[in-house]
Amino acid sequence: MCHPARRRQRYFPGHGSTAFHVARYRIRLDWKPGSGRVLANAALTVVPDHPLDELDLDLARLRVTRVTVAGTAVAFRHRKRKLHLVAGRPLPAGEPVEVTVAYHGVPRPVGLPELDDAAGWFRTRDGGVRVASEPVGASSWYPCDDRPDDKAAHRFEITAPGPYQVCANGLLTERRAAGAGRTTWVYEHANPMAPYLATVAIGRFVLTEQSGGPPGVLLRNAFPERLADRAAYDFGGQPRMLRAFTDLFGPYPFGEYGVVVVDDDVGDPLEAQTFPVFGTDRVDGVRGHEDEVAHELAHQWFGNHVGIRGWRDLWLKEAFATYAEWLWWEASGGPAASAMAASETAGLRRAGTPRGSVLADPGPAEMYEDWMYGRSAGTRHALRLTVGDDAFFRLARELLTRYGGGVCDTERFIALAEEVTGEALGGFFAGWLYGRALPDMPGAAGG
Repeated sequence: MCHPARRRQRYFPGHGSTAFHVARYRIRLDWKPGSGRVLANAALTVVPDHPLDELDLDLARLRVTRVTVAGTAVAFRHRKRKLHLVAGRPLPAGEPVEVTVAYHGVPRPVGLPELDDAAGWFRTRDGGVRVASEPVGASSWYPCDDRPDDKAAHRFEITAPGPYQVCANGLLTERRAAGAGRTTWVYEHANPMAPYLATVAIGRFVLTEQSGGPPGVLLRNAFPERLADRAAYDFGGQPRMLRAFTDLFGPYPFGEYGVVVVDDDVGDPLEAQTFPVFGTDRVDGVRGHEDEVAHELAHQWFGNHVGIRGWRDLWLKEAFATYAEWLWWEASGGPAASAMAASETAGLRRAGTPRGSVLADPGPAEMYEDWMYGRSAGTRHALRLTVGDDAFFRLARELLTRYGGGVCDTERFIALAEEVTGEALGGFFAGWLYGRALPDMPGAAGG
C-alpha cells in the first residue's frame, strides 16, 4: 500500500444516487428574459443498477407539475432539492426506462455552505444567463443524477426571444422559429458528460468559427457584440493550442470546441464540456489570460473525456489541466515547465499545506484553493522527472485510452502509472498525494 487506508466518502452526500445511472438527457427550456422564468420538460433515460420501485433525482427549487415513468403518470414528492418518485411498477435492473419531468419557475444558484459559495444557473448583467454547475449546481436548472461519475448523452432544446443567442454543449444541429419572435436552439452532445459539465449561456453574442485546428474538429466561439474584436484576438491562439495538445496527449476527444464569453465578470473560467464559459474580465485584448485558455482546453481530455469518480479525486483532473498551462508556456516560447514547477513549489513551500489537508483527499472546504492546483501540477512534474518523458506521456495517453468516456480515481491512476512505467511508485505517491509536507522535487538539493 502506498498510502494509509482511507474510506471513500462522498463530499456532497445529499446529491446523486447510486441506485441507477442515466444514459441520456433531453432538456427543453422556454426562457423568459424579463422574469427569468423557464417552462421546461426533461426526459431521462434511466437504467436501474438493481430492481427499483422508487427513484430520487436532484432538482432544486423549481416547481414540478407532472412526472411520468414509461409514459404513465406517477406520484412524486419534491422537497429539500430531491425529487422522489414512485415508479408505479418494479423497474428491472439493466433495462432502460424513460422518466419525464415537467417543471417551471425561476432557476437560481444552489447554495454550497461547504464551499461558502453557490453553483448553477446565474443571471448576467446584460439580462442573459450563464451556467456554472461545478460541483453540484446542475440541479438548479434540470432534474439529474448530480454526481461526477454518472455520465450521459445530452440534447438541449432552448427557446429564447429573437435578440438573444443560445449556447450549449455539443453541436448546434438546428435553429428554428418558435413563434412570437422566439427561436429554438437545438444542441446535441452524444458523448458521455457529467451533469456538472453541462452548460447554457444566453446573451447577445457574435457567433464565430476558427480555422487551423486539427482536421475534423469544429472550432466555434461566442463573444459579446461589444467585445467581439478583442475577444477574437485573446482566443485566437486556440487552433495552435489545440494542435499542440493533440501532439502531446493524442486526438482531441470530441467533434467541436470553443469558448463562450458572457457579458459579466465571472472570475475563474468555468469548466464545461466542449464549451467552457469565460467572463468579460478575461478579455483584455493582449492575451493576458492565455494560461486559463490552455487550462480549459486541456480539461477536454482530462476532466471531461476522462472524468473523476468522486470529488476527492479532483486533483486528478486539475493536475493535468494546470500542468498543461506550463506545457503551453514552454511550447509558445515562454518559461520552461521546469521553471514554472520550481517557482510554484517554492511558493507552496513558503505557504504550507492547510492543516489536515492532503492532495488526494482535500475535503470540500479546500477543493478549489490555490494550493490544490499548484501542488497537483507540481505532482505531475515530479512524476515526469521520476519516470522520464517517454513514460510520462505514454501514461497520459494510456489514461485516455483506458478510461476515456468514463471515469478514473486516484487508486486506479496509481495502479496504471505503475503498470505503464514498470516502476514501483508507492513511495512517490505516498509523499506527493497523501503527505501533508511538500516533498522535494526529484533532482533538487536534498531530494
